[in-house]
Amino acid sequence: MSSTLAPATLSPNNPITPSSVPTTLAKLGLTCPEKDLEGYTSLLTGLWEVWNKVDQMEDYVPTVDEKRFPRTDIKGPEEVDNEFGAWAWKCRIEDKEQKGGLLTGKTICLKDNVAVKGVPCLLGTDIFTGWTPNTDATLVTRILEQGGIVTGKAVCENLSLWGVSCSAASGPMSNPHAEGFSAGGSSSGTAVLVARGLVDLGIGGDQGGSIRLPSALSGIVGLKPTTGLVPYTGIASLEPVIDSAGPMTKTVLDNALLLQAIAGADGIDDRQLAGCPFPDQVPDYPKLATAGVKGLKIGIMTEGFETSMADPRVSALVRKAAEEWKALGAEVGEVSVGMHKLAPEIWAVGGRLSATTSLLGQNCGRRQLCMNDLTEKMLPITQEKFDKMFASGANTLINGVWGWENLPPTLMGKATNLIRKLRDSYYSALDEYDLLVMPTVPFLAPKLLDDVKNASVTDLMINSAGVSLNTSAFNITGLPALSLPVGRLPHLLDESAILPVGVQIVGKFYDEPKIYAAAYAWEQAHDWTTYA
Repeated sequence: MSSTLAPATLSPNNPITPSSVPTTLAKLGLTCPEKDLEGYTSLLTGLWEVWNKVDQMEDYVPTVDEKRFPRTDIKGPEEVDNEFGAWAWKCRIEDKEQKGGLLTGKTICLKDNVAVKGVPCLLGTDIFTGWTPNTDATLVTRILEQGGIVTGKAVCENLSLWGVSCSAASGPMSNPHAEGFSAGGSSSGTAVLVARGLVDLGIGGDQGGSIRLPSALSGIVGLKPTTGLVPYTGIASLEPVIDSAGPMTKTVLDNALLLQAIAGADGIDDRQLAGCPFPDQVPDYPKLATAGVKGLKIGIMTEGFETSMADPRVSALVRKAAEEWKALGAEVGEVSVGMHKLAPEIWAVGGRLSATTSLLGQNCGRRQLCMNDLTEKMLPITQEKFDKMFASGANTLINGVWGWENLPPTLMGKATNLIRKLRDSYYSALDEYDLLVMPTVPFLAPKLLDDVKNASVTDLMINSAGVSLNTSAFNITGLPALSLPVGRLPHLLDESAILPVGVQIVGKFYDEPKIYAAAYAWEQAHDWTTYA
């Protein structure tokens, strides 16, 4: 690298002083040799001038054709019918040059962590206000180009960090099947709007189960695609390894259709791995979904039923539903992946340590669209902001900052290596079986706490415990996983509350066609609302 000795003329706001180097090294428990102090100070002074020059440059974000895709009728939730509390913002955006496409005429809501230029974004929080993104997410452009009509943003849980529909600053949201029970999270609003038929299709985001959890608990179909298959460009990130976006719909074919419209590499998102197709190479997922399951081998994964929190009625219903694939032409057997039980603990390393660097704007080494306008809103995290944080965000920050300062420096690297071992363990089972199945959530939707605002951190954590035990593994490993509704059961706390049960179907990278084929075959053979 070239040297950065201090220039002859310094910027008046250059902050480097003779004490800067000693103070910096002291934080590492180090000192600088006296003979080199002046030299290192000069280098730091010069480098600050370079950094400052870059900081003054205009940012570079994808442009939006607002003439072709005009944003109209933008309204806040208080200005529209929002009976169920699921709308974060309403709007209408469609392609004025559209001549027919996969999504022509279909209405779509977006989780409120998806950037839409000119439409405010809340992220489910009130630690900051007034963020109106300066670009559109890639998947928004693709939806519009395919004829879809974006009708608004759906409420998401606070900073996308909660699996129960109670953390959004706008207030709790009830399950569409039972008042006072969780709709799941963090894509809670999308699940409610889709399940209630207020939109045709929805987009969710998933870092630990946030598409699949609300889909399972609310009785819809939700897919977390293979990591990177759907570009995450222009969507607020929690942690790049686990970030995922995907379709939430009432039916399997609608899900496959929406995936076909939004999938494919965009040349920006570095989450996209080898094998990710370009947009013109994306498979015809709806057609492949109708291929049937004859010859497929489906493995009932033992460990997915063995959590300490499992409701035996949910386990029995999912097993019974899985056995139905035999009559449809598939082979169904039992398979074990012992490491599955360790997956939530491995997730908790990056899900705290790396997520904290994202919250603090310190994530680096990336080739992607960096959402600097959001970072400017988030930082600095002041006492006022911290006091407004929901328990999940505050806990992540506390855990992550403490962890980076006190844990072994190899822990993040070890967890990264163990993720590969975990993926290999699933692949071993998937070499024997085409697909793995288990309950999406091992119990029914939790009852919402009566007073969330005044609930203790402990009560909140108990209320959400276990929701992602079967889902988080497939975020860190990147495997595609879909939740399909397969029945309903009365809640143990209130038998009048009849709540959905979902089966999670998992495949190898880019095996979405097999997942859809299994899900569609089951859906066509059975009515999940009456299946028992």
